[in-house]
Amino acid sequence: MEIGGWDIAAAFAKAVTYAATFGAAGAVFFLLYCRTLLRDRQRTLVRRLIGMLVGVAAAAGILRILLLAGSMSGEFVGMFDGTVTSMILGAGEGRATGLRMAGLALMLFAFSTNPVLSRSAILGAIAASVSFAWVGHIHGLVPNTAATLLLCLHLLCAAFWLGALPPLLIIAAGANVSQIAAAAARFGKLALRVVALLLAAGASLLLMLIGHAAQFWASDYGQMMAIKLLAVAALLGAAAWNKLYLTPRLLRGDARAAQLFRRSVLAEMGVGALILLTTAALTTLTGPP
Repeated sequence: MEIGGWDIAAAFAKAVTYAATFGAAGAVFFLLYCRTLLRDRQRTLVRRLIGMLVGVAAAAGILRILLLAGSMSGEFVGMFDGTVTSMILGAGEGRATGLRMAGLALMLFAFSTNPVLSRSAILGAIAASVSFAWVGHIHGLVPNTAATLLLCLHLLCAAFWLGALPPLLIIAAGANVSQIAAAAARFGKLALRVVALLLAAGASLLLMLIGHAAQFWASDYGQMMAIKLLAVAALLGAAAWNKLYLTPRLLRGDARAAQLFRRSVLAEMGVGALILLTTAALTTLTGPP
């Protein structure tokens, strides 16, 4: 597999787009189910986080389109070739980017105090999260309706889980152990169901793509997938540690558990970043055998 600088840059831009989009969407979801547990300052910080991530996601998405155009032309000026970018946007990438941009714009209503407008942010979070399903290797399957629906579910669950980590860290930065415990317990209760759906959808998609097992795992795509699966296993281990060990200690008022929880959330964010980077590489640099 030959990889050039354009390919690496495009994969990195896609990873940033994933991270910022899921981060903003997950923070919107977090505000929905943990709003009553947050102090005013914490709500403000989460909203500011959403605004920042929306901007990063939009910028990274546009940059990725330009990098793809540059990759196709092989030179810097090709990034700004309207004919090439039109070709890229004319395919599924255009639909995905349009849906994502609309969703990101709606997520800015998270700043509104109007209940009706603030609910629009939830619709935006859903739209932006599932926008990635409009492109990818599943569209090589015939038929691909079931695969697309499974991917949408997988993406929503990923946004819910990974996007909740920064808001949890904001809460964990405080000294109120009871508040940290309440947020961890509420998130953990919901995440248990969400992670089950995420794994079921992911496993189903993998079976659809895997083809002949021996050929699959010997390919570049299969080896990257193995790295991603190992990272997911590590993330599951950290999540289980939080729910089964740290959260009960937090509920008992253990201050030491609060420190460990902060470190655990940071570790989960690091592993989550690796998963998103690997996913971006899978969908940009290679494909199923």
